[in-house]
Amino acid sequence: MMKDLTLEDFLQRNRISQEVWEASQLEWDMLRAIGLDHEANHEQLRACAELIARVMQTFTGVHSVRWRIKDTEHLLEKIVRKCSEQSAKYREISVENYFSIVTDLIGVRALHLFKDDCEDIDKAIRDGWPLAETPIVYTRKGDDAPENRFAEEAFAHQEHPKGYRSIHYIISTQPQRRMVFAEVQVRTIFEEGWSEIDHKVRYPNFSDNEHVSYFLGIFNRLAGQADEMGSFVKVLAEELQKTEARIVAVQKERAGALEAMEAALAELEKEKKQSAASEKLVNKLKTEMSKLKNSSTRETDLAHELTGARGLASTSISDLAKLYQADRDKVLRSTEAYLAASEAIHGPRMAAIKEWTDRQSQLTQAALSLGFPGLRNATNKKPEEQGED
Repeated sequence: MMKDLTLEDFLQRNRISQEVWEASQLEWDMLRAIGLDHEANHEQLRACAELIARVMQTFTGVHSVRWRIKDTEHLLEKIVRKCSEQSAKYREISVENYFSIVTDLIGVRALHLFKDDCEDIDKAIRDGWPLAETPIVYTRKGDDAPENRFAEEAFAHQEHPKGYRSIHYIISTQPQRRMVFAEVQVRTIFEEGWSEIDHKVRYPNFSDNEHVSYFLGIFNRLAGQADEMGSFVKVLAEELQKTEARIVAVQKERAGALEAMEAALAELEKEKKQSAASEKLVNKLKTEMSKLKNSSTRETDLAHELTGARGLASTSISDLAKLYQADRDKVLRSTEAYLAASEAIHGPRMAAIKEWTDRQSQLTQAALSLGFPGLRNATNKKPEEQGED
């Protein structure tokens, strides 16, 4: 607890030499006041860190999120170190402004599986919070140029002396009256594992050990190769999925083609059967047509016969009428002659004979009405044109 901490205990526990302390030109009372204020705001910082972590956990590409509130003595040690290095940013630090100068009071780490996941995470961070500083891309000596993924206008690029690979953002938020800053580190899980081991082994006893640094360097390169292998495996899996999808599509297409061919064959078979039935039906229709043609010929012949019969009937009727007219004329002439010769002898019977003659005229008129045109001409002749026997 800060209220019981003395300067001597602080310097000893944090391995700060007297020379460094004097070089910082800080007063213990002011430094202790900063520590007390930081502890007083711990719960507010904790709530803010939890909120940031929950939001980041929803980002595309984020595997897991870790967070921490800066330890009070680590905060004070950092201030002493920066001031001893004559950092311009820390020159005027005080209890009233330390929380805006030290921007990692809240630390958040967003971990991702594959290297290119950081692109989606970068966009989400920029959309979610204001950036207090230009993000920094830390690389290890020998790494490929980061400009391929991180544009210079959007990032600052630094080679980390300890070989860390990470992207650091300083975001700002204001849940209450005081502005709160948080450092967000985005790195792969392999880099996180290496950095945790490196920090655990180096500090506090082997920070300058040459042999430990050498093997940690090898470990660092292995972590970088593991990241590369992870990205390669991801691309390989994606290509395999695409290839498998193409194979499935071809198989579906083939199956569809086979189904279409089977359907076509079934249709052809059906048409073949229908063709046989149709051929039978066509032959039957041909037979019926032949019968109809024969029937038509017979009808034509009958029509000709009927026409001939009508003509013959007309001729016969005309001849019959002529014969009838001739016989009538002959009968009339004989009758008139007989009447003339016998008028004297048969006077009393003349009325009966005349009556009979009139009756014959009526019969002639009836014959004319039945269609004997020859009789019409005969009856229309005047008595003087008929002659006498």
